[in-house]
Amino acid sequence: MLKSSKFNYLFNVTLSAIAIILTVTPANALPEQNIDTVVKWAKTRPQLPTLRYNSEAHGYEGTKGKLYFYADVTSENGTVTKEGITVSGDSSLKFTTKNAKAVKLLQNIYNANIANDFQKSRYITKVGRDQFYRGQKFAYITAEVQGGSSLQIISLNKLQGFIDNAKYCQTNQCDI
Repeated sequence: MLKSSKFNYLFNVTLSAIAIILTVTPANALPEQNIDTVVKWAKTRPQLPTLRYNSEAHGYEGTKGKLYFYADVTSENGTVTKEGITVSGDSSLKFTTKNAKAVKLLQNIYNANIANDFQKSRYITKVGRDQFYRGQKFAYITAEVQGGSSLQIISLNKLQGFIDNAKYCQTNQCDI
């Protein structure tokens, strides 16, 4: 009986600790999460716009000032496949691993872990305007776009598929 009460006590303490950690740890909406989580998370980020579903774009999007944010989903209530940020009208902000302003923006929107993951990511290849990077947690696609700079965050296991698709779209007509 004594062993089982010790076990129950340790079990309850462990569960309580996990509950506290999950409550205190800030949520980070990232690829592979449910879109409801991402939409709720975006409301807590002062830098981000209110996200609205766009059926033509197959995702949620919004613009706030010079920042455009989107999350592609498998369906209106589905799983996020990739997220993207585009900042326009600021020539000093370029999504590169060495641009302190871009890394700071990622830290402010997500957290230091994601900013560091991007900053320490390894350059893989360039296809067209897209540059592909592999971090420890996520993969990243950067590009200079008309009037700005963009960053996409994708799951590591999807990186090769995105590279293959970009190569395919170099010689074939693709919907972007």
